[in-house]
Amino acid sequence: RGQILADFEISLQDKEFGRFTIQLDQYNSPHSTANFIRLAEGLVPWVDSSGGQVRQAPFYDGLSFHSLTAGTEIASGSRNGTGRDNAGWTLRDDFTLPGSGTYTVYMENDGPNSNGSRFFINIPSALSSNPARAGKAYTAFARVLQPTTPPGGNGRLTVAALSNSLPGFHIIDSVRIRYLTPGDLTFRRNLLNPEHFSLFLLPSARAPLFSFRRSGPASFLDWNSTPGSTLLLWSSLDLRNWLGPFSLNRLPGSEFEGYDLSSTQAFASRAFFRGGVVEYPHWPSTERNFGNAAILLNFRDPNRGIVNASCFFDETGYAGTYQGTFGTGEFIISREETSPYAREFQLTSTTGNQPTYRFILHYDLAWSNGSPPFSIPVVANPSRLEGSDLLNAADPLENGSWRQVPTPRSPDCIRCFPSTRKKAAPVSRSRLKIYWRISVLHHHRQVRRACILLST
Repeated sequence: RGQILADFEISLQDKEFGRFTIQLDQYNSPHSTANFIRLAEGLVPWVDSSGGQVRQAPFYDGLSFHSLTAGTEIASGSRNGTGRDNAGWTLRDDFTLPGSGTYTVYMENDGPNSNGSRFFINIPSALSSNPARAGKAYTAFARVLQPTTPPGGNGRLTVAALSNSLPGFHIIDSVRIRYLTPGDLTFRRNLLNPEHFSLFLLPSARAPLFSFRRSGPASFLDWNSTPGSTLLLWSSLDLRNWLGPFSLNRLPGSEFEGYDLSSTQAFASRAFFRGGVVEYPHWPSTERNFGNAAILLNFRDPNRGIVNASCFFDETGYAGTYQGTFGTGEFIISREETSPYAREFQLTSTTGNQPTYRFILHYDLAWSNGSPPFSIPVVANPSRLEGSDLLNAADPLENGSWRQVPTPRSPDCIRCFPSTRKKAAPVSRSRLKIYWRISVLHHHRQVRRACILLST
């Protein structure tokens, strides 16, 4: 196995404080590792949250440790120092390897599938010993080398000393990536390979080209938008104080409409805008069409206990019938919002006793054979579920999951049902790769093409 190392040089008040080296795990956490390397080396443009501009430079150089907990953890990767920002994009969680705990490097997040640029190093033997992290889920992607492991130096002593300091004063002078084997260099080359079967999923940023348009009484802000992208927009009335970012998503296959300025700038004589466009090569949340589909919901409602519900959608994908803990009835979906890795909507029962819930269905990452080096990324089924009863929004649902199941109502899938055909022969890795690329590029044909592939 190869070794990819990242050497950190830390200073305090312009004097060297110490160094530490982490060993990245490109085998079990390829996406998080690749994302870290691309940012550390400045291989791709990113959005600077401190100013709302697109830059391409080593991301971590010059950053501070925004959070330090004595004997427990150190955290960095926030350009504005708040610990709430990222490089403009998010990545899905990858729990292939839970991590040993001791001096393990984890991706920081703000909830499911929200990895970005921030990371933390956990010092205790387990996350359960870290009060701020206990009971939560994080992607492990590296570990700090021990002093006796060349060339780790006194790394763990440096990390321990950092944890006993005040946040905001120690600076990352540089992060240098080292590749020790030819296989490691191949991994680096694939970071920018749009044809790689897995790493092509990584997002990147670019600067937008803005223009203004009037349509009747309305004014619109236009930019060079592409399907499957997100504009992070900052606005200002005086070029000194900027508000943002405001996210404007364009789903794959959707038409570009621009941003209506009528309401936001109605009382301003002038306005200024800047930001960055994040390109997501794949939106898992648009991969599954709910038309004529069935999904199974399981969660714990703090006010009602364990809830199980089966929702059967009609051909529109926005209405249907349900059955489960609250009996049977009909429902409609309203107020839907879609991001690359989640679909959020309000499920309202029009008949029956089921309460109105606000659900967030996450489209989690899984691997076709459970091992990232030799498989392709797929959507986990089941995936995680969050939300709340609309009347008790302060009491979030717990231990939620959802699963989509095929139904015989879909004529395109009838040949794939176990009850109507023999078990399909194993599909080779190359054929899986072809299927994956087709499913990404042709969402509306995915089901039919999947059937054709499995039947050949």
